[in-house]
Amino acid sequence: MFSAKASSLPIARVSVHGDRLEGVIDPRAWSRLGDALVSVQAASVDLDLIRRGQVIAADGCIEVFGEIRCERCMGVMPLQLSVTVHSGLAEQECAVTALDPGLEVVLAENGVVAQQSWLEDEVLLALPMIPRCVDWKSGICPVSGLEPLVVVK
Repeated sequence: MFSAKASSLPIARVSVHGDRLEGVIDPRAWSRLGDALVSVQAASVDLDLIRRGQVIAADGCIEVFGEIRCERCMGVMPLQLSVTVHSGLAEQECAVTALDPGLEVVLAENGVVAQQSWLEDEVLLALPMIPRCVDWKSGICPVSGLEPLVVVK
């Protein structure tokens, strides 16, 4: 078993019979995510790691709880994100694509994956591009309690 708090993941240490990467992640380790959200309250990971020759197949999910700003009303709304991970970790991209072209390639420079960067990238890519609370036309937003912004010409 590998800890979610580790900064790196040496792929040579993953067992032939499979391993796990699991646990709670310290949100302070993900500064880019902290910049993208209003707050990050909790983050955890639960991945199966299975060796397939030179490639480590990583399957599972990353859970993130926090707050994000609504682009419609500019209020703060809760965020509960479950990111599905289906990746192949290897030193060469061709090894991953030869095994399964459906795997997302994660390069392991000198046999080591920068674990926190990889996991944070997965979450950042899953964030909504234009986060919005509920669809509403007028009146007070039921999530933030704010009135919609009105542009006056």
